[in-house]
Amino acid sequence: MNNLRVLRSANVLLLLTGYQMHWFDSKQQRYRISLPGAVNVFVLACIYAACFAQHFQNSAMLKTLLDVSPFLSGLTRLQLLLSVKVFSYAVFASVRAVGVANELTVSLPMTNAPGRRCVVKELIAYALLGATFVVLLSFGLYIGYEMDFKLPPLKDIMIGTALFLPHLVLAGALRFYNIFAWLTRERLSQLQTDVDELLSLSQVRTELQLVAGGSTAPDPAAAPTHVDNLLSQCEQLQLLAKHFSDFFECMQHSLLLLLGFNGNCLLFGIYSYVYYSSTWHILFNDRQQRVFYAGNACIYACIGCDYACLLLAQTLLEQQRLRFWTCLSERLAQSTAVAKPMRRTVKNMRDILHNSFRFRFLSFWRFNLANFILLLLLQILIIALIVIYHYLDDAILMTNERFDSNDDDE
Repeated sequence: MNNLRVLRSANVLLLLTGYQMHWFDSKQQRYRISLPGAVNVFVLACIYAACFAQHFQNSAMLKTLLDVSPFLSGLTRLQLLLSVKVFSYAVFASVRAVGVANELTVSLPMTNAPGRRCVVKELIAYALLGATFVVLLSFGLYIGYEMDFKLPPLKDIMIGTALFLPHLVLAGALRFYNIFAWLTRERLSQLQTDVDELLSLSQVRTELQLVAGGSTAPDPAAAPTHVDNLLSQCEQLQLLAKHFSDFFECMQHSLLLLLGFNGNCLLFGIYSYVYYSSTWHILFNDRQQRVFYAGNACIYACIGCDYACLLLAQTLLEQQRLRFWTCLSERLAQSTAVAKPMRRTVKNMRDILHNSFRFRFLSFWRFNLANFILLLLLQILIIALIVIYHYLDDAILMTNERFDSNDDDE
């Protein structure tokens, strides 16, 4: 896999979406500030400011939302207000993340490894980077087809941009993390292969000496070479673990903020779907209904795709760490598998794999597949309770109005 090409592709995409203003220098393997990137972020900020200003204007879409559901209108305004903080924080956090990523890129080899398997790995990296955009484009084309590719009013487009642009920028943090998690996983796999080969050669040498009954004098330069090589691998593993741990610490707040931001989007989507399916759909024709359902489904599909990519990258990294740890443990369990001068180094590598790749959000919540799904289920449960509460409250109000109307008729 060509790590340089993957990092460059990720950098171009994140530059276009406004998450980064740094350019990845392939020669120095570092991110550096670039004038086009800074100008791009400034232009996007100006566009966002102009679109956000429509929040204070008499927009037909906001008026319709207020007439249909004051709660839905409040959610829209809350999302707009959150977007200001999200956009500002995303730009600030990206600068910090690039500084930490510079240290991590040093631990990643940039050489191109040929082979079909490496091509597949590179394609997986691109899928982690752009899968959500494919989903978004698919829904966009379908909605455009249903609308005969006619644009809605400009004010509605600007409100939609004000809602969507901060999410697009902040979601760049998730894609940035996915790429480095995948590259770190590949680096761990490479280190495991190198260490396994080194220990296998050492084991063969030890067995040959045992067969010879110790009559053959060992090469005085060979054993120290194996020990030094293993020690070098241990230092590289320790450096990789430290830099990726620092990278996670820097990215965790962006990922948590995106989780909360998506929660508000899901509440908006589920609330509007429940009320549209029960009452509002009678106000629209069949084509408008299909547009609404497609737009509503797009919210769940894009958020779900983002989360799926994040969990896939993290799970694959965790599985590779576990394979490496298991390999070293099995070697240590065999008395003749690891030479005595190497055992301490192998134990240190096993300890690094056990301790340094266990990441926790805010130092208490373990980041893994089970805990993340549990958090999402809790978030969906809270959203469901809010929707049920408002739905029942509205049903009670409608029932009371009917009783009052019947009393007036009598």
